[in-house]
Amino acid sequence: MKISLNQLKTYVEINVPAEEMCEKMVMAGFEVESIEKQGENLKNVVAAKIVDIKPHEDSDHLQICQMDIGADELVQIVTGAQNIAVGDLVPAALNDSYLPNGMHIVAGKLRGVPSNGMLCSGEELCLTEADYEGASVHGILILRDEFPAGTDMRDVLGLDDYIIDFKITANRPDCNCVLGVAKEISVVLGTEFKAPATEYKTIGGDIKDFIDIEVKNYELCPRYMGRLVKNLRIGPSPDWMQKAITASGMRPINNIVDITNFVMLETGQPMHAFNYDELEGKKIIVRNAAENESITTIDGTEHALNTDMLVIADGEKPSCLAGIMGGKESEIEDDTTTLFLECAKFKRDNIRHTGRALGMRTESSGRFERGVDIKNVEYAMERALGLIYELDAGDIVDGVIDRNQGLPEDRIIVTTPAKILELIGVDVPTNTILSILNSLGLGATFDGKEITCRIPSIRDDIEGRADLAEEVMRIYGYDHIVGTAMRGDVIRGKKLPERIKNDKIKRTLSGLGAFEATTYSFISSKAIDTLNLDENDERRNQVSIINPLGEEYSVMRTQLITSMLTVLSTNINRKNEDGRFYEISKRFVAKSFPLTEQPDELPTMSIGIFGKDEDFFTLKGIIEEIMHIFGAHTRYERSNETYLHPGRQARVLANNKDVAVFGEVHPAVAQKYDIDTRVYVAEIKLDVLYTIEKRKTTYKPLPKFPAVERDFAMLCDIDVPVGNLEQAIISGASRLLEKVELFDVYTGSQIPEGKKSVAFSVWLRSADSTLSDTQIDEISEKIVAKLEKAGATLRK
Repeated sequence: MKISLNQLKTYVEINVPAEEMCEKMVMAGFEVESIEKQGENLKNVVAAKIVDIKPHEDSDHLQICQMDIGADELVQIVTGAQNIAVGDLVPAALNDSYLPNGMHIVAGKLRGVPSNGMLCSGEELCLTEADYEGASVHGILILRDEFPAGTDMRDVLGLDDYIIDFKITANRPDCNCVLGVAKEISVVLGTEFKAPATEYKTIGGDIKDFIDIEVKNYELCPRYMGRLVKNLRIGPSPDWMQKAITASGMRPINNIVDITNFVMLETGQPMHAFNYDELEGKKIIVRNAAENESITTIDGTEHALNTDMLVIADGEKPSCLAGIMGGKESEIEDDTTTLFLECAKFKRDNIRHTGRALGMRTESSGRFERGVDIKNVEYAMERALGLIYELDAGDIVDGVIDRNQGLPEDRIIVTTPAKILELIGVDVPTNTILSILNSLGLGATFDGKEITCRIPSIRDDIEGRADLAEEVMRIYGYDHIVGTAMRGDVIRGKKLPERIKNDKIKRTLSGLGAFEATTYSFISSKAIDTLNLDENDERRNQVSIINPLGEEYSVMRTQLITSMLTVLSTNINRKNEDGRFYEISKRFVAKSFPLTEQPDELPTMSIGIFGKDEDFFTLKGIIEEIMHIFGAHTRYERSNETYLHPGRQARVLANNKDVAVFGEVHPAVAQKYDIDTRVYVAEIKLDVLYTIEKRKTTYKPLPKFPAVERDFAMLCDIDVPVGNLEQAIISGASRLLEKVELFDVYTGSQIPEGKKSVAFSVWLRSADSTLSDTQIDEISEKIVAKLEKAGATLRK
C-alpha cells in the first residue's frame, strides 16, 4: 500500500528522516517494500520564461528562444514546438539535466545554432493530466501558475514528497489504510496521533422522507448505513486530495468521487455514492441477485449474476455489486444534483467469491476481502460528510439510516505480567507493558495482579496472551533480546516408524517405475458423486471448510480415488501413452456430525496405472510388493466398489484385516474424467497396515528327505474364487505342505457351461522321514475333501 509521507504528517508528528522511520517500522513488524523520493530523477529542470522568439534561418519549423531562468544572463534554447509565445512560463531542461524518462540533456547545436537545453512537454516529464492540468497537450507544457523564473520544477510540481510502499500482512486489515499506519508510526516514534475532524452542518430535513433501506441478508451484510446530500456542487477536488489519491496509485475524478476514494484510503472503509435521481422507487434493497439477473458496472461491462452474489438494488434492479463496483446507471455524473452515500460492512468471503466468479478485483473489494471493522462504518461516514462540508460540495440532509442486528462488544483478555514475560523471555517493566498496550488502543488496566485488556473489534488478530506478548515485544524492540548459548542435551534425531515404512514404500514404487503425485487434501463437494457411491456410503460424510478458496476446494476428502483419477486424466489427455503414479496422503473422517472436534486424519495411499502393458494383475503385483514390506499374510476376495468394474476388482485382507481395494475403473466413472482407455486404481489403508504385526522370519535346515509333487485338477462354478480353493488345499495339507501353485485355469470345450477347470501343483514334504504312499494318499484325500467343501470336484 503506497502512502504519501506528507499525508502521514497531517496525522502524526514524524520527527526523524523518512529512511529512519521506515527502519523503525520494519523492526515493529511492518515490511517496507520501497521508499520513492519524488522528483529524484528530475534534475536541473527549471521554470523558465520566454523573453524572445525568433525563427531559425535554416529551418521552416525550428524557433530560437531566449529564456529567463533567473540568472544574470538569458539562455538560448532552440525548439520545434509551435504552441509557445513570448511571456509563457515553461519547463526548461538546462545543460547536463536529467528527465524522468531517462533522457540526459546536454548543450549542442541545432542546424548550426547553439542550444543550451530543451523545452519540455508533459509527456517528457512523465506527467499525466491528473498530475498537472495541461500535461496531456501536444507540445510544450505551459505552466498555469506564477513562479519566479529559475524555480526548480520539483517545487513547481510539488515533488517534495516521499512515497512509501508498506506491505500490510493479512492479519492486520486495520492497517490497510493511512490512519492505521499513522497510528502505528505514532506508537513506534512515541509522538502524538491526530485524528482528522468529522465536523459538519446539516440543512434540516429527514433522510427517511427521501429513501428507505432494507437489508434482506444480514449474514452477508451485517451493517449498512446511508446518508443523503442535496444540491451537489461537482468540480475538481483540491490539490492536496488529488496528490494523496495519486500517490496511492488511483486517479482523481471529481470532488464527490474523490472524497469517497480518499476516505477509503484514509480509513480503510470503502464507500459508494449513488445518483439518487436514478434510484427507482427511492429504495435501497441489500439482497442476493435473482436468477438470470445482470448488471452493467461503471466500467461499461455487463456481468451475469448468480444467486450467491450480493447486490445493492433499487426498487427494480441491481444498482451496485456489493463491495466491488457500482452500476453504470446510478454513477455520479457532472449534472448529478442529489446523492445517496453508502457505507457498509460485507462478508469477506462472499466478496472474494463474487470477484473471482466475475474476474473483478478493485481497491474496494480488496479491502472487504481482508476485512473491515463494523464499528468503523460510522466513523468513515462521518469523515466523508465532514469533507463534503469542508469542500462545500453539497448540502447534507439530517438523519441517518443504519441497518444492523447489533454491534459487537469489546473482547476481554486477562493475563499477568509474568505470563507475558514468560513468552517473550525479556524483562520488561509492568508500567512499560501497560504503556505499550494502551498506546496500541488495547485498553489495558492493572489491579496489582492481573492485566485486563479490552480488545476493540478492529483488532480481531488479537486472541490471547500470546498476541499481547507479541504486541509488547515488537514495540519494546526485538533488539532487547540478548543471544544466549543453547542449553540441554543433544539428542540424535531419528525418523518415526511410519516415516520409515513410507520411505520403503516410495523406494519400492520408484523401483517399479511409479511417480509420486501430490494433490490437495481439499476437493470439490461434488467430486464424490463421480464415484457413483450409494447415498448412505460413509465416504459421503465430508467435512466442509468454513472459508474455502472456492467450490472446487470446499471439503476435506474422505478418499483419494477422485484425486488419482484426476492425475490419470491429466496425463492421458496430454497424450502420455502410459504411466504409474502413487500418492501417500490422508483421509479426513469425522467422528460425528455436527463437528465437535477435529476429524481423524488417516494415512492412506492411492495407486493409479494405465498403458497397453498394464492390467489388473500388474496392479495386483504392485500391491503384493507393498504387502511384502509389511510382512503381512494376504489374501484376496471379491469386492463391490461402485467405481470399479464389477468383474475386475478385489479387496485385500492382510492378517484378516481389510486393508485395500483395487481394480479396473468402471467405464461410466472413467467417462466422467474424460478417460477413454482402461485405467486401474487402488486405495490402501496405511493406518491399518501400520498396526499389522510383521510375521517373524524363522530359519530351518535344508531338507533331508525328498518332496512329493501332486497335481489336482478341479471342476467348479465359474464364480468360485481361486483363492478359496487355494485356502482349502492349505487347510487340507496342513503342516506337510511345502508349496502350492496355480498352473492352469481353463474354460471352453469339454468343460460344462458355467464351470471352469482349475489346476494346482502341490508339494508335500516331511522333515522327519520320506513320505509313504499311504501318507500321501491320506493327505490327498483330505485335500480333496476340503476342496469339495469349497465347491469343487476332482476331475476324473
